[in-house]
Amino acid sequence: MEVLLDWKSIGSILATFIFIKTAIHDFLPPELYQSLKRLFLSLFTSMKPKSAIIVEEFENSFANELFDDVQTYLSSKCSDSAQILKLSKPKSSKNLTYTMDHDQNFEDEFDGINLNWSLHVVEKKSNNLGYMGSSENRYFQLTFHRKFKDKVHKSYIPHVMEIAEMMKFKSRERKLYTNRSANENGRLWSSVPFTHPSTFDTVAMDPDLKNEIKSDLKKFVNKQEFYSRVGRAWKRGYLLYGPPGTGKTTLIAAIANFLKFDIYDLELTAVRSNSHLRKLLISTSDKSMIIVEDIDCSLDLSQRKNNYKNNRINIEMKDNYEQHQDEAADDEDYKSALERFSSKVSLSGVLNFVDGLWSSCGGERLMIFTTNHKEKLDEALLRPGRMDKHIKLSYCEISAFKILMKNYLGIEEHELVRDVEELLPIVEMTPAEIGEVFMGCEEDSEMGMRNVVEEMRSRVAASN
Repeated sequence: MEVLLDWKSIGSILATFIFIKTAIHDFLPPELYQSLKRLFLSLFTSMKPKSAIIVEEFENSFANELFDDVQTYLSSKCSDSAQILKLSKPKSSKNLTYTMDHDQNFEDEFDGINLNWSLHVVEKKSNNLGYMGSSENRYFQLTFHRKFKDKVHKSYIPHVMEIAEMMKFKSRERKLYTNRSANENGRLWSSVPFTHPSTFDTVAMDPDLKNEIKSDLKKFVNKQEFYSRVGRAWKRGYLLYGPPGTGKTTLIAAIANFLKFDIYDLELTAVRSNSHLRKLLISTSDKSMIIVEDIDCSLDLSQRKNNYKNNRINIEMKDNYEQHQDEAADDEDYKSALERFSSKVSLSGVLNFVDGLWSSCGGERLMIFTTNHKEKLDEALLRPGRMDKHIKLSYCEISAFKILMKNYLGIEEHELVRDVEELLPIVEMTPAEIGEVFMGCEEDSEMGMRNVVEEMRSRVAASN
């Protein structure tokens, strides 16, 4: 009997509660009803000092990029506190990655705020058709005091995303792209891993020029807001010019390693038209270097006042090649010349590629052109905004020679350096030529120094 009374009492209480709620909703003015609702909600919330944010791995069956950012961010922090770690090596990364196992916590601190991250795994429910893909659904839960809610949303979450982006950029496997063979597979670019070992420490060039270039590069990558404020695309153009063998390609590799950028090696003779050139440009990634080596040999970019004469010569040469096509089918010079003739890229197309509207698509790009003959290039291509910095790489000087000594022979001083210092301005040897002499000495410093001095003296004698 007592049990029945208890159930009756509960039923009466529930009925009374529903009656009061309905009466309040029906008879109170809407403004007063909403005010009371907010008051009760505030009182209820005040009893819960903690707030939480859930970051699921998938959102509506699509991968959640923020989940990946959080996992990357925590990978560098959880190794000291987490008891169980998962070790992996992503395909696009050159480094090992530690990730937190599920049902573990990690304490983080940001600007005086204590935050707690935890990783959880729940089983997915199958849909009505009975199909179920992955049986697990992972999510991160971020817990913090609710009074820091605005700061977490406005400052901490962007901080996590920024750090994660930097970590991904530094740990990724960098690529060297080319457009020469890409069209065979229906792609604009094909790539291989970029592993060139050149650095600014090993580049044989004047130390003052080296420091000038490094300083310019640092300013470029740190001035996104400046470029935006002055209304310029976030890109910079370099022209490397000088005799063959002076280290232009080596400097390009050193710059790429210094900035940790991908390289797009653009072969202009493989570009069919100006529109094809534009497609290649917009398909490059941010934080990259676009390289055009020996631009004077790729296309006719000489002074436009000579274009008519040059075009007539090219037409005659093309006709001659076509007449002897069967005889020269295997001739590499013939194939190279035919590629040049078949390309319809014009000077205006190259100018628009470097400094047109489409060049502003993306950001933080470095465009580097190389040539052995700067005087052959049109002045319109050389102006600031297209080639902002002109870097002359000339014959080897004593400071560069000492770097070669250290790189190849492992020495920094030698008694024959004085002879080298006297001979270098006379013989005009390139760093590549000196390096080749050192290569034949098998790291024997005495033999290397004797051989290089003998080579210099023989050139002086030959010139006289």
